[in-house]
Amino acid sequence: MSLKNQEIDGLAADWATRRDLGGLAPAEEAEFQNWLAADRRHLGAYGRAEAVLSRLERLNVTAQGPCENAQPSGLNRRRLILAGGAAASVAAAIGVALRMPGSVPESTFSTAIGQIRQVVLADGSVIFLNTDTKIRVRFTEQVRDISLLQGEAQFDVAKNKKRPFIVSAGDTRVRAVGTSFTVSMLPKRPIQVLVKEGVVELQRADAATAIPVRAGANIQAIAPIGAPIVTVAVPEEKLVRDLAWQRGRIALDNQSLEDAADEFARYSEVRIVVDPAVSGKTITGLFASNDPVAFAKAAATVLKLKAEVRGSEVWLF
Repeated sequence: MSLKNQEIDGLAADWATRRDLGGLAPAEEAEFQNWLAADRRHLGAYGRAEAVLSRLERLNVTAQGPCENAQPSGLNRRRLILAGGAAASVAAAIGVALRMPGSVPESTFSTAIGQIRQVVLADGSVIFLNTDTKIRVRFTEQVRDISLLQGEAQFDVAKNKKRPFIVSAGDTRVRAVGTSFTVSMLPKRPIQVLVKEGVVELQRADAATAIPVRAGANIQAIAPIGAPIVTVAVPEEKLVRDLAWQRGRIALDNQSLEDAADEFARYSEVRIVVDPAVSGKTITGLFASNDPVAFAKAAATVLKLKAEVRGSEVWLF
């Protein structure tokens, strides 16, 4: 591990320890978010630090055994961490934790409609689950196996060439070593993979002997049912728009009101009903994904239409 990576792991451990023990003040939280955004390696290092904290806690509970007077988990972590020198002990443990062999039980993670969730895996990989999404995770000594059962998720993968990271969605398998990519499996749409960093390989589950389709950064792979996998280049600005959901936003670029209504339906029980006479009108902008009423009112203002709330629906006409 290079000195630079050691420094990053040390800072990540410090942030993880501070957030775990007492939380951060608003100014500190802003500083933390800026640190995460400053280097793509920071998020992975922070994920590893969080994973180590969780593992230390589990080991502590196992060593102590069940006890009626056991202290809260935060204090158990605090005792373990401070005994070894706070963040320094966590940073030192990161390398050990990532080398620990063995499989872990299967786990399932999901989000409700309108919910976005971040999951840190035991290997330090980080998964962002979009609205109405469900995944199943199974780690063995040979492979990190993820099944996307529905919805959309971004995977920031911790590098481990000896232990491939494979995401299965329908009949499509996506293989990565260390990269960042999004997989979506939505109703009435083909499976799509959007690569933010690194390279992934796509293959049909029933065509294991076929040559995989490779996709690098700023490439989107589309896997229609019964048709070959195709790849298309994605401009940087479109990549940013497509990942706006991670910030609780929907980015529209000259999209029809009908398509916009379908997109908002993924995030809210409140439905946008568009009069067929105006459904083809287009709109561009960045909108809060969980507020279809505000979008409808904004669209009505821009397009000189009317918006009317009727129970659990908002009508555009």
